[in-house]
Parts: sequence; structure tokens; C-alpha cells
Amino acid sequence: MTSTTGRTSTQLAQRAASTLATAGISAADVLTAGLARRGLPAARALGADSADIRRFTIGSPYERDGAFRNLEPAEPQVDADLRVVLDMARRPGRPRRPVEVLRPDFAEEAGDLRATWLGHASVLVELDGVRILTDPVFSARCSPSQLVGPARMHAAPASVADLPPVDVVLISHDHYDHLDMATVVDLAERAPHTRFVTAIGVGAHLIAWGIAADRIEQADWWEERTIVVGGTSLTFTCCPARHFSGRGLSRNLTQWSSWVVAGPSHRMFFSGDTGFSDRFEEITTRVGPVDLTLIAVGAYDPLWPEVHVNPEEAIAVHRMLTGDRVRDAVMIPIHWGTFNLARHSWADPIARLLPSAEANTSTVVVPPPGGGVDVVHRTGTAMRNPAWWEASA
Repeated sequence: MTSTTGRTSTQLAQRAASTLATAGISAADVLTAGLARRGLPAARALGADSADIRRFTIGSPYERDGAFRNLEPAEPQVDADLRVVLDMARRPGRPRRPVEVLRPDFAEEAGDLRATWLGHASVLVELDGVRILTDPVFSARCSPSQLVGPARMHAAPASVADLPPVDVVLISHDHYDHLDMATVVDLAERAPHTRFVTAIGVGAHLIAWGIAADRIEQADWWEERTIVVGGTSLTFTCCPARHFSGRGLSRNLTQWSSWVVAGPSHRMFFSGDTGFSDRFEEITTRVGPVDLTLIAVGAYDPLWPEVHVNPEEAIAVHRMLTGDRVRDAVMIPIHWGTFNLARHSWADPIARLLPSAEANTSTVVVPPPGGGVDVVHRTGTAMRNPAWWEASA
């Protein structure tokens, strides 16, 4: 059948499916959004509407015509066809054997610089005695509905109830694999003292889910927010990333970001989601080199190189951010192995990352889900079996 515009129904379906290929909105999301408007429970997961978001984003120098833009020149968009969507649902992106999952070993007192990988972009970081949880997603699927959408390829190492007291939840942007309504609402309800730090506009979603506005700090690129926990002051600097945002059919209403968190003695960098950019050198110039980097290394594809770094680019970003500390700093790879979001094999990110790290004098520690590392002392469960991932590859 041919439409009045001359496009076949297959061509229209392929164009619609291309949304999934660029990260963010699956065909299931589109269906759920339509059902949500009819009052189904998934409506709440979509978050705030554009008017509520706009209250926080209006006036940003990085917003034009109601939408945010990357600093780099826009690259030509390449539409994926239906075959890409099918490729992502097939076996190549999944592990061949069950993934080792450890029960996290959380110390009673927060350490100087420790990190526990909880899957995808969720990391519990202990920095100068303060606990920071990045992009917490503990649900079975990263989707507005737990009936459809990308499912976990390994169990969550911990539930919210298993966590030690979390002082700050740090959220990079509003995609479903980084902002999970069920997890953040559970965190807010169980720990009334927990603060939330995020990019401008994203806080509107949290408020829509019942989290009090006075618990939320929002920042635009290069803005700082200070959180004081038990007498320790941490500075959260919202830094550029090269990505996009959106939980429904409208994109880029909220800002996306990377973050530098600086305490009295240590600094860490959290990439969120990003493509490669030379602007990461500017972060080091403005804020200083960091001791720990959490950098996304998965979900890359030739069709969307501008929004997800590949493993070699991740090492380059790590070196930009650590500067003269590169020999002592540690990188922990994130955003791989938990959800199947691209066409590369399950182990490809780490199989490529480690040789690049060795060639570039960079220290990379690859924890299994639930594994941790003490960056200062180079100890922890992540150090006991560094080749654990090979058993699942």
C-alpha cells in the first residue's frame, strides 16, 4: 500500500523504527506514550510535560527555539531501517553465558574514594566520606513500561533497600536507561535526607513524581552546585556532553550533562551519555584533573557515532580528564553489559577497551556487576578476577 506522499507503509515503519537506533525512544515507547494518554499507569513514567520543564530551562544560553543543542556542529542524520532494530534484538548483543553478579560489599563508613558498579551507568561512589549514586536504574527494563522495552541481561546486584545511606543521587539526563522513575521514587521515600543533583529541566520529572523541589539541585553547563554532608562540602560542576534527551516523542526539552564532583581531597568525573568531543579538555582546564573517571563505553554504532563514544574514544576522554594524574587515576567503564542497546557484541566494549588502555598508559578496572574498587588502595572485589567478563563473552 502506498500513502498519498508516495511512501510505502514499510518505508514509514522503517523511519519510525529509526528512533530506536539513535537511543532513546523505542517503538514500544511510542506505543506506551499513546496508551498513557488514555490513562494507563505508564503515563506517570513519562514525567513532566513541556510547560513544567520550560519553567526551569527558559533563558539557558544553550537552548534555542525551545530545544537544547550540542556545542559541536550538527552531523548529517543517518536513518536506520528496520533491520537495525531487529539486529539489536538478536543474540550478538547478549552474553553467551550468565553474567557473574556479586553481592556488593558496602562498608559501614563511606571511604575516601571507592566505587561499586551496580550495572549500566549506576555506580555508588564514596568520595571523601560522602556517598553519591549515579543514574540509578534497578528496574527490570529501561522503559516507561515494565512489559516492553530493553530488559536487563543480568540481575541487579542490589535493590534500593540493600544500599547504605545515599547522600546524593546524581542524574546525567532523562533517558529511561539513566532516569528510572521506580528507582528514584524508592530512593526518595526510603531516605528523606537524600539530595538530587541533575541537569536543568530534569528536575521537573522528579517533582512530577512527588520529590520535593527543595531536595533537588539543577544546573546548566558550567554551573556549580554545592552540597554539604556532615560538614564535608562537595562541588558538583555540570559539564558539557554530546548527546540528546527525551522521554516521549519530543526531544531535547531538558539538558544532558557530564559531571565533575570535587571534594576536599578527591575529584571524580561521570560521563553520563556522550559522544566524543575535544571539549573534555576544557573541563580539565576549568575544574582540574580528576582521580576517577566513570565513562560510558558501550552502545556505540557507526550509525550514531556522535552520541556514544566507542572504547578507544573513551580512553582518549579519560586521558583528557586526568591530565598529569593519568598514571595514578583509575577509569571504571560503565554503560555496557546490562542492556542491549546497540549492535556490537556483549564483550566488544571491554575487548577493545583494555588494549587501548594499555597502549595509552591508562589504568582501567572492570568490575563485575556488584564489584567494587578502592581507588586509593587498589583493593576490592573488582581486583580479584579482572578477566571475569571473558567467561560470559
